[in-house]
Amino acid sequence: MGDVFISHSARGDAFAMAVLARIEEGLRGKSHIPLVDQSDIDPGDEWRPTIVDWLARCHAAVVLLNDRALESHWVRREVNILMWRRALGAPLLVVPVLLGDLTTGVVKKAGLEELRPIQFARTARGVEPDAESLASQVLGRFADLPPAATGKDPMGIWLERLARYLSEAGSEPEVLADAARALDAEPEFRAQVTGRHGGCLFLAHQFLVAPPERMEQALDVLAPSLQDQTIHRLTGALTATWVDEEAARGALPAPGGPPSEMTLLLNAFSNGTAEQYIRRATCGDTLRFQTKTVGRLPLGEDRVGERTRLWEDTVWKEFFEAESEEERRLPNDLDTRTHYLVINEFRPPDAEFAEAVNLLHRAFSWLIVLVSTGTAPPDDRVLDAFKNALMLEPLLTAGDEATAKVRSKRLRQLPERLAGLC
Repeated sequence: MGDVFISHSARGDAFAMAVLARIEEGLRGKSHIPLVDQSDIDPGDEWRPTIVDWLARCHAAVVLLNDRALESHWVRREVNILMWRRALGAPLLVVPVLLGDLTTGVVKKAGLEELRPIQFARTARGVEPDAESLASQVLGRFADLPPAATGKDPMGIWLERLARYLSEAGSEPEVLADAARALDAEPEFRAQVTGRHGGCLFLAHQFLVAPPERMEQALDVLAPSLQDQTIHRLTGALTATWVDEEAARGALPAPGGPPSEMTLLLNAFSNGTAEQYIRRATCGDTLRFQTKTVGRLPLGEDRVGERTRLWEDTVWKEFFEAESEEERRLPNDLDTRTHYLVINEFRPPDAEFAEAVNLLHRAFSWLIVLVSTGTAPPDDRVLDAFKNALMLEPLLTAGDEATAKVRSKRLRQLPERLAGLC
């Protein structure tokens, strides 16, 4: 038995509603609990707390794709959270369903390409669409539902950790309710937030996607009821949540195997920004996701070779404590960790830089290279010089880094502000 989230935009589509109803009925018949929001959610509306809670704790999901769903801001964000969890290693079953005459090519054009490697449930070509048979395809995937993922993957562990911090304010339920109000939770959901762990976990789920300004307001409400050490830990866990969750998920390798010559480009200037993107993407798991930073302009004429040697030396020394050539042996547990090398020369990369990255990947195909490009993204000529590069989007605006820097400082100083020391 498990909770199955159903992502859809079916209202007004008779066939989609018929498929949805049959899937709901079939899931209940298999002793699963379907989680379905039947109400319309317009683009620009805030995440409803109950949906965030469902996305964070569901054991499986069904994504119904019709024309309206492909245009839905909400469906896109729901898919992002689900695929984020999968990328972090959660054993989360996701079943995408093509309705009507939709094709995987149309899904790709709509920006949901991440679903394409997963087997779709669909009506065969030349066959009249039938809600019953399509629902049966979906329900057939639930014979072996994965075990509950919450608490076993980095996102689940991060949420459980937040809940433990929040439970310190559990003796004052009104404080938790006020924090939920600051996060814009509707009154009927604020009532769910109590001193019990389940209520604190529900509140923790809201921090997963809370806008940074609301997150700060909620922390201001909570902080007087927490010990200084807890405040430091809570603010540390939340510092990187200003990073857009869709951009952050792009920093993760695809689930199912190690990364292969993966290069990420981020239009940021400071090392701290790049590291916060990784921290956000990995939910602060510094054991399984390790990050090192390097940045130095080449001084000689062999700019490609000089860069490659510097970066290779950094990988050996910083990740594996190998100071000499004789010590350069990869550990047996290499595949249990993901390694990020942030490269920032504080100027835009050029074609020679890209060539050096390509050579670095010949030596370390499993290494994820994140390049800080400066405020402007590279031009097409430079992008083409990289063998396999992904620009993290949405792009940062001119003030994003400055705002994040100031916000991080305010969070670090929260205990001192409460004590009137700053």
